[in-house]
Amino acid sequence: MPKHYYYAAKKTKRKTKKTSSNAWIRTALYILGGSLCAWLFCILWFNVSSGQAGEQVAKELFQLLGQSAGLLPLFLAYWLVQTMRKKSASFLFFLIGTGVTLSAASSFLTLLKLIFTDSLISGGFVGQKVFYAFKGVSGSVGAALFSLAFMLVGLHMLFAIPWSVVLEKTVQFIRNDFDGWLEARAELKQKITEGRAEIKEKADKSAKEKIAVPVAEEIHDAPEIHRSKPEIRRPVAVAEPVKLPRREEISAPHLTEDKPKESPAKATDENGEVKKFDPKTFRLPPLELLADPVGDGLVGPTDDEIAQATRRLEDTLKSFDIRASVTGVSPGPVVTRYEIKPDPGVTIASITARTQDIQASMEARAIRVQAPIPGKNAVGFEIPNDRPVMVTMKEILQSPVYASSKAVMPIALGRYADGDPAGSVAEKWPHILIAGATNSGKSICLHTIIMSLLYKHRPDEVKFLMIDPKRVELTLYEGIPYLYDPKTSCDDVDVVTDANGAAQSLQKLVKVMEKRLQIMQLAKVKNIEGYNQWAKEHNEEKMFYIFVIIDEMADLMLQTKASIEDSIQRLAQMGRALGIHLILCTQRPSVKVITGIIKANLPSRIALQVASGIDSKVILDATGAEDLLGRGDMLYQSTSDKTPLRIQGAYVSEKEINAV
Repeated sequence: MPKHYYYAAKKTKRKTKKTSSNAWIRTALYILGGSLCAWLFCILWFNVSSGQAGEQVAKELFQLLGQSAGLLPLFLAYWLVQTMRKKSASFLFFLIGTGVTLSAASSFLTLLKLIFTDSLISGGFVGQKVFYAFKGVSGSVGAALFSLAFMLVGLHMLFAIPWSVVLEKTVQFIRNDFDGWLEARAELKQKITEGRAEIKEKADKSAKEKIAVPVAEEIHDAPEIHRSKPEIRRPVAVAEPVKLPRREEISAPHLTEDKPKESPAKATDENGEVKKFDPKTFRLPPLELLADPVGDGLVGPTDDEIAQATRRLEDTLKSFDIRASVTGVSPGPVVTRYEIKPDPGVTIASITARTQDIQASMEARAIRVQAPIPGKNAVGFEIPNDRPVMVTMKEILQSPVYASSKAVMPIALGRYADGDPAGSVAEKWPHILIAGATNSGKSICLHTIIMSLLYKHRPDEVKFLMIDPKRVELTLYEGIPYLYDPKTSCDDVDVVTDANGAAQSLQKLVKVMEKRLQIMQLAKVKNIEGYNQWAKEHNEEKMFYIFVIIDEMADLMLQTKASIEDSIQRLAQMGRALGIHLILCTQRPSVKVITGIIKANLPSRIALQVASGIDSKVILDATGAEDLLGRGDMLYQSTSDKTPLRIQGAYVSEKEINAV
């Protein structure tokens, strides 16, 4: 073998031995480094028992760096992995990046400790030194910004994070998300517009065909009840029998004048045109146009049913060791209120806690509880009757609350839960909110209020600005001489049906209100009653009352919220003394429709049946409307009563409205 071949082979063998030795050493170092990372991770993150050495190391690191010391094993593990992949920077560069990041993080933790003094956050010795160094130069805000900036620089040195790319991607993501939101919003608007157009088309078609809606008839349909006045037999605990109220047969001479058979609102001249209002020939509508009360006028359950229900109530309470007795019964057309008086030592809360048990025992659809009844030491349980009685418009107009009322604007509502006629006075509202779910009787309640005003006042005394975006309910009053629109100067006024027109009418009405205010200031009177008295004495034209009736607030708020809300607020705040009253209706009682501004200016509310207690709170600021029965069952909250009163609304049919 030649000599040079021998030496070459020997040199290759030595080189192979050296390479293998280095690889073994690197592997050993990686294993030791990984073990060190795992050990540091355990003692810093999980407080694992690791002997005296581990506790001392953890203590020193926490004192030095605070909570940011927990990042040290993570950074070290990342550097080891990158070294194994032969992609890491130099160890010196790693140390500088780690030092900058941990120092900046400790400084930021020190700032958080100063903000949240009760927290366990700590930046350690290094954090305090760095933070106060930054603070001495640029203040607390500057120290926070410099800490974040150096933290980003350190992370870039460690992980080579391209912050410009990250920022660009973030901005792009936000932009794409915003563009998607705009597209979804535009699509939703288009769907709403198409849906509204479809509803409008169906409503127009329905109005043209004059389709009669049978739902209202079914809602208030009730079987006739023929019976004589019962003699109620009471339990021993009841002191005296309950007298069931009968419907009054009260004559109203000023309402029963001789009138033409044809309704003034529908009367036409020889050319087929609607006649204009003539004060000399105009007559109020007769009561004969309205339907007579159903049955013989008795309301509520029979005496046997009351006695049986009383026993079941007392037995149910007795089964739960609650000592109480039924001391009074108030039968009504739809519900009967049982007054339960607790014995001494029995709390009212113990009775109300058994509401569901009582409901199950009485086999009732829903029970409303009054705890306590205002002015009494008793709890009232309002239980639905098995045979509800329809309350007609005619019987309430004949009752003293309306026929004998001395108020300028009496309103017939229906009957209370105890059967007494229920009425109100529009001047005392002075504005009212009517809200309830679909088929709860909201529209019938609105018709009842309008009919109350039509039966009491002439067109030169009361005017209606009617706004009906749905074009369903208020279009029944098209052509009557009571209609008023401040943006229209002609006598032939129609119901406002579009949102933009409604906004313009309300804005014009605000100007009318301001003009009325100036006139009253010149006459030196403070309200419309005083001005009309002054006008009578000075042969001046009287001011008429204006009722703004909006059948569906939700549609208006969806399209022209800003202008509608502003006009309603001004009218509600100043309109009372100037003879302007608001009646706002909605079947969507949400905070988006009944905003805080609108609600604050509508002190009187009528809540019909709603879907949940949340909706009831939006209307009344209290629950209870979710337990109503529907079909005109309502809670009426006036300015004089803090507790809502339960009323069964009077029913007036579309046929009666057209006749009047």
